[in-house]
Amino acid sequence: MTEDEKKLVDSENFQSVLKELLSVYRPLLKENLKRAESPDDLRKEAEAVAASCDDEVTLANRIFEPFVTEAMARRLLPAKALELLGPFEQWRWCLLHIRCCIVFGWLLCRGPRTFRAFVYYLFRYWKCVRQVLGTPIHDPPTADEHHDFQTLVSALAEAYRPYLRDQLSSVDSAASLPDEVFGGKLDCHEGEQDAAAIFERLLTVETAPALLGAAQFDAHSHAQFFWFCRCWCLCSIRFGCCLARARNLLDVLRCLVGYFLCLRDCFRPLTCEIIAPDGCVEEKPIPAAGIFRGVEIRGTATGVSCDHYILEWRPGFGAWRTTGISYPGGAAQGACGVLNGTLGYLRTFPFVSGGLVEIRLCVFSSQPGTAPCCTVKQFLLQKDEVWIRSVEHVEAPDLFDPSSQLTDGAGDVRSFGHGFRVFGSAVVGGCENSEIKRYTLSYHAGFVVNPTLPGFTQFWQVDYLTAMQLDAGSNRVSEGVLTSSWRQPNFPPALCNPFADFLTEDYWLNLVPQAFPITPSEFPCPAPPTWITSPVPLINCSSGRYTLRLTTEDTGGGIKHHLRQVWIDNKQITPAHAHISQIAGIDPCANIDLRQFAPPGGSCAVPWPANLLGVAYDELIEEGNFSAPSNNFGGYSLWIKKDGAPDPGVPIPLPGPGAPPWGGTFVSTTRVGDPGVRCVNAAPPAGVIPPLTDGILAVLDMRRLDAVCNPGEPALTLKRGECCGYVVTLLVWDNSICPLLSGGHHELRHTFPLCICNNVGSDQ
Repeated sequence: MTEDEKKLVDSENFQSVLKELLSVYRPLLKENLKRAESPDDLRKEAEAVAASCDDEVTLANRIFEPFVTEAMARRLLPAKALELLGPFEQWRWCLLHIRCCIVFGWLLCRGPRTFRAFVYYLFRYWKCVRQVLGTPIHDPPTADEHHDFQTLVSALAEAYRPYLRDQLSSVDSAASLPDEVFGGKLDCHEGEQDAAAIFERLLTVETAPALLGAAQFDAHSHAQFFWFCRCWCLCSIRFGCCLARARNLLDVLRCLVGYFLCLRDCFRPLTCEIIAPDGCVEEKPIPAAGIFRGVEIRGTATGVSCDHYILEWRPGFGAWRTTGISYPGGAAQGACGVLNGTLGYLRTFPFVSGGLVEIRLCVFSSQPGTAPCCTVKQFLLQKDEVWIRSVEHVEAPDLFDPSSQLTDGAGDVRSFGHGFRVFGSAVVGGCENSEIKRYTLSYHAGFVVNPTLPGFTQFWQVDYLTAMQLDAGSNRVSEGVLTSSWRQPNFPPALCNPFADFLTEDYWLNLVPQAFPITPSEFPCPAPPTWITSPVPLINCSSGRYTLRLTTEDTGGGIKHHLRQVWIDNKQITPAHAHISQIAGIDPCANIDLRQFAPPGGSCAVPWPANLLGVAYDELIEEGNFSAPSNNFGGYSLWIKKDGAPDPGVPIPLPGPGAPPWGGTFVSTTRVGDPGVRCVNAAPPAGVIPPLTDGILAVLDMRRLDAVCNPGEPALTLKRGECCGYVVTLLVWDNSICPLLSGGHHELRHTFPLCICNNVGSDQ
């Protein structure tokens, strides 16, 4: 014991309270001594009475009901507290509530408790408070009572979560714990402050209405001593918890010493301290708080009449800001009672740049005229924004799951071909010797989730070497185009401008390698290095599943990776895949007589069908895999026009033959025929390939070309006895995203010329 503790124990008030406490323990000790002298009676008692959760509550009330009295309180409380409380009738409700607080701590700490058990004892505490205040809980609880308890449980979850994070952190740093034990930093008192911090985070001004009930809260919350009643309760919970863990009467005495000191500590001044972040701190995801990238702010915000606290930040020595600050539980400001715990969070993305950052904590009193307690902490923020967000603005639902596929707004997985841009972020730096030096993009055949696997092939590199890049802070790509290169504009050969470099956008040509269009004559000064893009391998016609890897390297040698899986489709649509072979058995450039399709007499009442034969086909990215996006056939359309009319003509209904006024569906998404060819090095192999096989692309209704049957389209029809040239156009496409190709995907347009004579009725 310290000298102050010895003086406290020798004081008249302490001795009086100690005797009262021992007097309630004495009958219990006698009963247990009697049980110890008669094992048979102990056995019979155990057989006669089943164990119940109510037993420990009954025992707690037996101990603490005679102990918590007005007389005891007047000997227990410091003079400042009694002066603040005033006449007993003003604070009778507070004293009644204090017994529940002691019982709560005693019940909770009698053994190891899970979070679920904590919720149960919180329920008993809540029932006790409502009972002693004259507003007992109904059975079953009312809707308002159910809502109040749900509020308390939610608050407990938020108060308990930092404790769990600390436990996980201790597990992760297990290698350092032996040294703490050997050095005397870790002993039997470990964890006592953690439990106290949970109680402080739980019992706040925000949860008081749910605990006391709205009416009782309204009746008492305006009292000048309301804040002290909370502090008294917290000390009582800690006292009850200490007694539950007491192994002998010496421990009971020590618990009472702590209770006296805690009540005097209620009148300590406002306390504000930030213990983290400190030094060099890397931003990270904080899923529990819904933060994409941020840092946790830890410290203490307590003290006499503490009402609330606020957090602010500023870059370097700029203006103080609150943008990006979040408090536990989503509150608008911090609740007092945080002891070496989570004060809040700073959302660093997209608000905070790397480098020097300051955090300010201010704790405010409920007492007028009391100055707030404020403190400032500096740290260096290390940025960690390394990710591939999208390919051609097609994103994955889960940015940090490397197996999350790139999907469009409809949720369909998409494939990409020929050349595309990679979008994302390559931002690291902020701490000493950690600025970004370069970033690279690489690919690996197949879908992988380990960035350190062998087999990655680099196809892109950006180095940050020139003065303009570094001085202007351009050595960052934040949510931009990663497939970019540094260049300088052209200057007359005699001039040199080593500072006018800028970032230009480019595409990764994943099918055909192509050097960036930079020549030495454009750079009379030393220039950033250039390189040649590396196409994917020729296997499977440069198509299939691939994994992209973004890698950043900082000036200190730090490496970060991010992966994104992507389907690549470089299988072209060739004339074999998109062509018209015949119209009703008639080859291209041949003459067609309409009378061979018309019924006798040239009646317009029935269709004049003519089959349009050919192929509309797109190969699977993976042979045998008919699921999207391996099966990414887009569709085909057909048009017909009279010679001299604008391209492509009028659309042909599919599958036809249609009817006046020739409306209907003009796009078919079903493959027709078979080209008789496959990728020569398909992987997996294509197997047996059928011969070239034509199918029916459409059934033309030749009435449409007859002026008598179709007077509404004179630009398309022939008068009877008239001949003219016609062109049928077929367009076949796939669903791959190819921004450098016409239409933005693989497609082929095929034309079928023929001469048509309208000789209907000439010999019918």
